[in-house]
Amino acid sequence: MFGGLTKTSSRIAIAAAFGLTLGGYALSSGPALAADFGGDCCADLEERVAELEATTVRKGNKKVSVTLSGWVVKTMNYWDDGDIDHFVVGDKDADLSSRFAITGSATIAPGWSGGYNLTVVSDGDIFGIGSNQEQDLTGGGVDIRTLYSYIYIKSDNLGTLNWGTLSPASDNPAVLADISGTVIESNGVFFEGPGFFLRPKGAIAGGDAGLAGTAWGAFLFCQGLGAGIGVDCFGGPQSAVRYDSPTWGGFRFETSYGENQGLAGVLGDGFSAEDQDFWDIAVFYNNDWGNFKVSAAYAYTWIETAAVSVFNPGPFGQGNSDLHQVGATVMHTPSGLGIYGMYQHESTGGRTTDFSNFNFNTLTFGTTGFPDTDAWYLKPFIKRTWNPAGATVFYGEYGQYNDMFGGLAGNSLCGSMGLPGTNIGAFCGGGGFFDFRTVTVTGSEVERWGLGVVQEIDSAAMHVFARWQHQDISVNFIGTNTNVLTQQTGTQRVGQGFDDWDLFQVGGVIFF
Repeated sequence: MFGGLTKTSSRIAIAAAFGLTLGGYALSSGPALAADFGGDCCADLEERVAELEATTVRKGNKKVSVTLSGWVVKTMNYWDDGDIDHFVVGDKDADLSSRFAITGSATIAPGWSGGYNLTVVSDGDIFGIGSNQEQDLTGGGVDIRTLYSYIYIKSDNLGTLNWGTLSPASDNPAVLADISGTVIESNGVFFEGPGFFLRPKGAIAGGDAGLAGTAWGAFLFCQGLGAGIGVDCFGGPQSAVRYDSPTWGGFRFETSYGENQGLAGVLGDGFSAEDQDFWDIAVFYNNDWGNFKVSAAYAYTWIETAAVSVFNPGPFGQGNSDLHQVGATVMHTPSGLGIYGMYQHESTGGRTTDFSNFNFNTLTFGTTGFPDTDAWYLKPFIKRTWNPAGATVFYGEYGQYNDMFGGLAGNSLCGSMGLPGTNIGAFCGGGGFFDFRTVTVTGSEVERWGLGVVQEIDSAAMHVFARWQHQDISVNFIGTNTNVLTQQTGTQRVGQGFDDWDLFQVGGVIFF
C-alpha cells in the first residue's frame, strides 16, 4: 500500500485505511477500500497484507474464510482548562476506540468474490469528545457496540458493491490522506477537548454553573451534523449502499447513497426527518513521484433536510447541506520530511429561531440562517529510523475552525455566559425592569496547535506516543437591548475573552 515504509508503519497505514475509513477491514482481505489507493507505488501491498494475515486468528468453513483483527489503544491524560486541572486514564473515542473486526470472503467465480464485515467497538472508559471537567470519562465502563455491519460483492475488473451499515464514501478520505503514520495519535478532528466548559476570563474560579454547560464543542459544530467535530463532518456510519471502483493509474473513486442518520443517529428516531437522504462521492490518488510519495483525496457530500442544530431539531433547524473536503500529503522518501494538509468547507440552507429578534406585533421570534463554515489543518513531520525498534515520527500541527457555532445561532447567551464581572454579564444584567436583553454570537474562530512524537515498535506491532495539544478561541458577540414599553432597540458589540485549554497525552496502540 505505502511502499517503502517500515513493517509497523505499514500496519498502521493498512489499519487506518481499512478500519478507520471504510468499515474496519483492518489487516484483512476484502474489497478495495477508501485509502487502498493502489498504483505503481503499491507493489508490496499483497506481501504486507499476507504477513499480517499470517498472524491473525483464522477459521472458516470450506467456502467462507474468517479473519479477526483490530487494535487496542489506551492513553494517560493531563489537562488544564485555565481553572481546573486533572489527570485521567482512558481510551480513544469514536472510531479510534479499541476495536475488533470479524471479516471474511468467499470465491464466487474466477475474478468474483463475496464477503462481509462486522466491526465492533469495545472500549473502556473514554477520554474523548464527551469528556469534561465534571465527568472525565464517558461510557460508564466497557461499552461494546456495533460500528459496521455489511456485506459486499466484488469484481476484480468492475469494482465492489457494498450495502448495510457502513462507512460512506466521504467518511474520512481527507483525514486519511495523512500518511505520516500518526493518524490515530492526532488528526484534525477534535477527539479531545470539545466537552470542556469555556472559562470566561475574569470569571469566579470554579464557576462552572455560570456557563450552563456552554462548551468548546458549541463552536465546533458541523452544520450537517454527521459525526465530525471540527472536520470530517460526515464522519460516521450510515445505512447505505456504496460502490468502490478499481484502481487506474493510482486513481480510484467511491460513491454512496443512503439515509442521513443526522440527529436520529445521536438522539434517537424521534428526531428523524421524513426526507433526509444523502449522496456523496470521493476521489483518491496515491503514487510515487521519483523520491516523493503523494497521497491525496477529495470528497463531496450532499445532505437532504439536514438536522443542523441540536438545540433546534424542528422545521427551522433543517436545510440542505453541501460539504467539500480535500486532503493531501507529500513526503520526501530519502529524508523522511513531509507535510500533510486538509481543507473543509460546508454550507447549508438551514435556519433556526432567532431569540434576539422579537416581533411585538405578532408576538413571535424571527429566524436566522446558519453561517457557512470552513476549517483547515496542517501537519509537518519527519519520519526516520534512528533506532532498531522502528521508525520515529516527530510532528507539529495547526488547525483553524471558523464560524462553527451552528448550535448557538440565534440563541441568547445571557443565561449561559452572564457571569458577574464579565463584559457579557454586565451587559445582560444592566438596564431597567422593562428591558429585554440578549447577547448572540456573530462569528467564532477556534485555533488548535500542538507537537508530538510517535515511536513504532516493529517487533510488537505497536506504537507508543506523546503529544501536547493547545486550543484557544475568539468569539464575536453583539448585544441587543429592546425596551418592551417603547419597543426601541439598541445594539452594541460585546467583548469577552476565554481561557485556553491544554492537554498532555501519553499512550500506546497495539495492533492484532
